[in-house]
Amino acid sequence: MAHPHAFLPGASKRLEALSDGVFAIVCTLLVLEIRVPELEKGFSQEELMHAMKEILPSFIAFVFSFLNILIFWVNHDAINKVIVRYDIKTTYLNIIFLLFISLIPFTTEFISTYPESFIAITCYGFVLFSCSLVAVIMYHHLALKANLFLPEVTLHSRKKVMRQVITGPLLFAIAIVGGLISVYIPIVIYIVTPVSFMFLPQLDFDTKQEEKEKEKHHNA
Repeated sequence: MAHPHAFLPGASKRLEALSDGVFAIVCTLLVLEIRVPELEKGFSQEELMHAMKEILPSFIAFVFSFLNILIFWVNHDAINKVIVRYDIKTTYLNIIFLLFISLIPFTTEFISTYPESFIAITCYGFVLFSCSLVAVIMYHHLALKANLFLPEVTLHSRKKVMRQVITGPLLFAIAIVGGLISVYIPIVIYIVTPVSFMFLPQLDFDTKQEEKEKEKHHNA
């Protein structure tokens, strides 16, 4: 059964549709950056293996970019399920978030083409840092400042998730600085970060409050 808050004025499905569309396009562009090696007729297995090794950085960059995008989308989707409504600030923050998400395919190709370049590593890290920073600001606004979450979502769980999500931009900032020491440090962080966020704590619900809201809606 739909939640009583699900169809309140301002609970925009268009913003969700826009976000999902951008995520889908970004993932599609990512895989298109992996190009099949072009070899002359009669090529040997050794030549094919050598060509595959040359595009290996593209595969690696694709994997950790896809994982990061996946985590952004999963958390974005989870938040949308507990929002009562969107205000104008949330809308603008979401659009800025999508702006940085849409830059990931470019920086992925950049880092796969120049995997040992500090500039390429830094550009990639800056985009992920910006995505996660805007996501943190948006979460803080929705969960704590403007209080646009369903009332059943406990304050304790909101703060618990906040403490976790804030580590995102911190890790990406460390990755950027770590690139000054070795380009492999940020690459490891780019891979580890989305894996760690797969264990993000879930938002808890106050069942008593939920029953009150359902009863209030039913009586209305």
